[in-house]
Amino acid sequence: MQLFCRHDVSDFAAWKQVFDGDAEARRNAGLTVLQIWRDADSKTRVFVLYDVNLREKAEAFLKGGQASLHAERAGITGTEVHFLETL
Repeated sequence: MQLFCRHDVSDFAAWKQVFDGDAEARRNAGLTVLQIWRDADSKTRVFVLYDVNLREKAEAFLKGGQASLHAERAGITGTEVHFLETL
């Protein structure tokens, strides 16, 4: 299973620094980063594709306080998440 996230950020460099610093928390939630993209037409929109080890842990991470802290510190102004299954 994969997780596809879209983040709108106020400052890409600030977001990336916080994102890189949260690697251990993501690993503990069973998330492995597969790819990161920045929208070619909007330098403040980022897409991240993760491999999900256990959906329940990933969902708890997304709903938990760590994700809220990350969003606040990283200047995230909007997020959309989708769990995907490979066919």
